[in-house]
Amino acid sequence: MYPVNDSIEIGMYAACLADNFMTELYEKSQRGYIAALDELTAWAHEFYNSYYEKLKDWDSFEQSSDNIYQSACWDDFVIEWGKNRLAKYLAGK
Repeated sequence: MYPVNDSIEIGMYAACLADNFMTELYEKSQRGYIAALDELTAWAHEFYNSYYEKLKDWDSFEQSSDNIYQSACWDDFVIEWGKNRLAKYLAGK
């Protein structure tokens, strides 16, 4: 289990992903609403494991080569990452 602060970060990522991709994921996955939420939660954990440490200092990250989407803020980065993750998920169906 993650510490509380980490759980809050994961929750923020999950909320951002759900706000932007829940409808499309639910409609295209044909697995049901709870399964779509479960998938988005897994993506939030995946994003956290890949980027949390890097995103702690957004100003440095924004200018770094890790900012592969040229995003101006962290939630834009999450959204762009989510677009790619959704495409990957749907291609694997």
